Amino acid sequence: MPYKIGLVGLPNVGKSSLFRLLTKKNILVANYPFATIDPNVGIMSLDDPRLTRLGEFWQSRKITPSQIQIIDIAGLVRGASQGSGLGNEFLSHLREVDLICQVLRCFPEKEIIHVENSVDPIRDFSTIQLELILADWQQVNRKLTKLKIRDEKSQKEQEICQLIAANLEKEIPVSRLDFSPEEKALIKSYNLLTDKPFFLLANYSGDRSEITELEEYVRTEKLTLFPLPVKLQEAASKLSAQEQEEIGCLPADFSVFSAQVKSLLKLKTFFTVGEDETKSWLASENITARQGAGLIHSDLEKNFIKAEIYNYTE
Repeated sequence: MPYKIGLVGLPNVGKSSLFRLLTKKNILVANYPFATIDPNVGIMSLDDPRLTRLGEFWQSRKITPSQIQIIDIAGLVRGASQGSGLGNEFLSHLREVDLICQVLRCFPEKEIIHVENSVDPIRDFSTIQLELILADWQQVNRKLTKLKIRDEKSQKEQEICQLIAANLEKEIPVSRLDFSPEEKALIKSYNLLTDKPFFLLANYSGDRSEITELEEYVRTEKLTLFPLPVKLQEAASKLSAQEQEEIGCLPADFSVFSAQVKSLLKLKTFFTVGEDETKSWLASENITARQGAGLIHSDLEKNFIKAEIYNYTE
């Protein structure tokens, strides 16, 4: 199964337009809150210039990029963790993803409704982050209520949950807490929203001044940001390369986007090459050659003898 990225944000920030741009899948985009109720699901191919180069070198008949699943989750509003705007249902969809992409509206277009009546991406990020924290706090407290102390293991679990709950009350997300590998494995089973890696996507009109303050905030907070003028890129994608060059609107470099995704998910890429097909594969940073062979086919891992491996630069 491909890794999953969930697009989350307030209503009308451009999530569905971004989903359409990333997946090339046509869906409803409307100027009113909750145009998306059920999540849209699509596949995005991850750009990697190395794959193209290898395919050309081996003169492969087929080139197959790595893929990730993009899930467009309905807009969240203030109070989502309490059920506002079907928030609890939307947050449950978000628990199933591996990586969260928080889409922030930076474009000032007055014709498009903003649920907070003004454009302020830093405030919007804080609103969404608080709703995720509150949702996790509720889940951890439910866990504590049901947890029965039977042995040393359950006692330790109670202590971990109490620590998480106390920090969430201070608006400190789980991802900022330090735990041992064993504790992290336990916490991962809770599927907490603030334990998931995330990055911010600034949806702006094309004027970089719209995101200057956000960029400074991201640097200070040491967050990951990918600026993208979604509407402009969507329009440019319908033009020929010559037309794009004439109007000065070149396609965004999604290889940077892909690199960010892989870094946040702690993934690496390996390639299989040949005349029939050159293909890229996503794998955990710590994967062994034997486990990598298993991603290609289970029999290769089971009957593994050796692998002939080259670095791309070779």
